[in-house]
Amino acid sequence: MGVFSSKPAKPAPVPTDTIIPLHWQDDNSTFRAIVTTIMLRFDDVLDPEKLQTSLATLMEMGDWRKLGARLRMNESGKLEYHVPESFDAKRPAFKYTHVKYETSISEHSLASKLPRSTTRPTVLGSPDDFRSLSQDPDTPTKIDDYLFSDVGQLSLRIVSFNDAMLVSLTWPHTLMDAMGRRALLDAWISVLSGRKSEVPSLHGFDKDPLTTFGTQPSESYALANQLMKGFAFFTFSVRMAFELMWYSKDEHRVVCLPATHFNSMKSTALSELSTLCSEPEQKQFISDGDIICSWWARLALSMVPRNTKRNISLMNAYGLRTILSDLLPADKAYISNASNEVFTIFPAYVLFTHPVSYTASLIRRSIVEQSTRSQREALAALTRQSQASSGRSPMFGDGSTKLIVFSNWTKARFFELDFSAAVVKEGIPLEKRKHGLGRPSYMQSSAFTNGFPMRNAFPIYGKDAEGNYWFSGTLRTETWKTIEDEFTNKY
Repeated sequence: MGVFSSKPAKPAPVPTDTIIPLHWQDDNSTFRAIVTTIMLRFDDVLDPEKLQTSLATLMEMGDWRKLGARLRMNESGKLEYHVPESFDAKRPAFKYTHVKYETSISEHSLASKLPRSTTRPTVLGSPDDFRSLSQDPDTPTKIDDYLFSDVGQLSLRIVSFNDAMLVSLTWPHTLMDAMGRRALLDAWISVLSGRKSEVPSLHGFDKDPLTTFGTQPSESYALANQLMKGFAFFTFSVRMAFELMWYSKDEHRVVCLPATHFNSMKSTALSELSTLCSEPEQKQFISDGDIICSWWARLALSMVPRNTKRNISLMNAYGLRTILSDLLPADKAYISNASNEVFTIFPAYVLFTHPVSYTASLIRRSIVEQSTRSQREALAALTRQSQASSGRSPMFGDGSTKLIVFSNWTKARFFELDFSAAVVKEGIPLEKRKHGLGRPSYMQSSAFTNGFPMRNAFPIYGKDAEGNYWFSGTLRTETWKTIEDEFTNKY
């Protein structure tokens, strides 16, 4: 586009739309930059019409129509929802496309290359290579695509084969997080399965239930004295920008961590922990996520000098729905963003001089210390202050800190989604597979980030029916090569 190009005119307001401000956790610079897609692979043939009509039915059920809202920006620069009174062909609840191939998925030139499980840790292809399967050319890729059109926030794309189906959803991150996505999928499945009565009410239709969250903290955040500000944050930003410019080539790849390897790694870590930890045995605990984060951080940061005294800030997204059950009742669906972060800060050399179990125990200690209600409130208060003063979320560490980010979706159990009510034909006989009828055999996520750097950020998709863990992320191209070489030589 040339220097004389301009944005299209904003769509005219529709008088019958209900206008709702976005909740405070939804409207921030990070979420505005990201448009996310997930793709589910089914080794069965599902009825696309049933999938479309059941989702449309859900979004016409009372307050659930909010999901079909049009995204707008008001005169104050704040995002708001314009919720149609009803949906029709001119203003549908969501964008829908269906492509059918009269062939096996294994015979399709691109779909045949989708990652499959492996017997050893393996770096696989890039989710971005499959965007033509998960998104049609008109699918929104940035916030302006929503603001300057009358398109809904959800895009559903279905690609059918004779023995399989790909189901993809695209949405702006301002709409929802991983657990919000699971609540949406559960409600969709309830309608699909003829159980409309089980669809919970939508929480927070026109009022933000987290309005007071973080406004009256009762204590200081555990890492408040390590809050980056002034020259420290400037140095941190410059170092990150320099790396992105000097090492400009990076890749988004998928990793399969097979069950056999993970189980061995977990057994070793727990054995090591029992000798390292002086606490009573019943208090010794590290989760699967702690182990994966520790193991992968060492690999992802393998280009960092092993004797460096730089700090690592390992950030884990932390879901708030359980700890804020008084504000976000479990019997209602909260389709929004409800998370903040847990930070684990330690010298980088620790990754290379200590076993996986040690770093995993540091992560677990941070989670235990920072996951109380009062600590979540304290961090939320700092987040409110930082966003109001600088437009960004707070960071912790010093100017030399290296950031690595994890978002673990395992609790959302995406591989357990049951779309069997839409199955019209088995693609693979049930006796020849681990996953059930109408359950995903594979999933992946990709995102348009519009200038927001995603290097060293890793969503953990979860554990499939075979017990394999899947995740993806973006790293420097040469780092991926180093990891691939280690996998080849070690396993």
